[in-house]
Amino acid sequence: MPVGLVVGSILLGLALVEGVLRLSPAVLGQEFANGVLSKYTDRPGGIKYWDPVLKMPFMIPSLTTEMYYNGYRWRHRTDALGFRNETLRIPADVVLLGDSLIYGHGVDVDQTVGHHLEALLGVRVVNLASQGDCAFQQAYLATAYVGLFRPRYVVYFFFSNDITDLFSHLSDDRMREYLALDPALVRYPPRTDPAVVLRRKAAAERPVRRLYLWKAWRFLTTRRGPPADLERALRASSDEDSLPWRYTKKAILQMKAATEQQGALFVMAPLTWHNPGHHDILARFAAEHGIGMVDTREIIRAGGPGFLPGDGHFTGEGARAVAMAVAAFLASPNVR
Repeated sequence: MPVGLVVGSILLGLALVEGVLRLSPAVLGQEFANGVLSKYTDRPGGIKYWDPVLKMPFMIPSLTTEMYYNGYRWRHRTDALGFRNETLRIPADVVLLGDSLIYGHGVDVDQTVGHHLEALLGVRVVNLASQGDCAFQQAYLATAYVGLFRPRYVVYFFFSNDITDLFSHLSDDRMREYLALDPALVRYPPRTDPAVVLRRKAAAERPVRRLYLWKAWRFLTTRRGPPADLERALRASSDEDSLPWRYTKKAILQMKAATEQQGALFVMAPLTWHNPGHHDILARFAAEHGIGMVDTREIIRAGGPGFLPGDGHFTGEGARAVAMAVAAFLASPNVR
């Protein structure tokens, strides 16, 4: 067989495989589809970028795109600062800190906790939450942005994986360094201009990495099992005296201090329906430090508010139930 014909056949076969993967990436399973279609990344096509100075990821400002995960599609749109708000509104009445549950994974913005809370209270709500955030990012966001938005309330939503997530962002030494600081005196270097980072990102992009064949090869050759320290992370999650729990508590005090420096009220709203122990830890901590806490246990449980089937994040119904609990708390006569 002529060499040209062999080469042509191989190229045609690769093109067909590329086409199949693009039309139906789930052919290699939902894990692969999530890997190639999810935009929760700072790689080309992702909604995030990495700040080399602060050493944390942020969402790209003024970006509109379609998102995908676990078969769900939704519209992602960020304001001029890179937060999931339809427009940048300064000042705001309420600032939200959280992770993907508050960001609104899997649903459009009008089905998020922030949107429902705004409608219930008739106030301006700004959502600073992002997928993957934990106390590491949230302490920075409170320190850097509460003064800009000048809210009356800052609501911090803790989720149980926030403890194990710290291991993904910080070494033990960095956590210990933070624990030695006064939470009211923590200072951060200036945030890198996103335009500078994005230009560098675009210059480093390799077109071949947008091919689904490349993504399939990377997926098949780099698949890993559970991280080696998973058992340690799970033990730390249930131990109130563990390093990440002590870090989280210190970060909460930093968020509280940053909020109160602006004359606002700091409130916690733990989302711990599947881990009652975490609720108890935070309830004791809140009482010790005079922090108001929204009790979500009765509205977030199996058979209660809605969760996306096969995913676990809130439906619009579930988000509204959480917003109603927060709205009732903030509207209480006992809350200034």
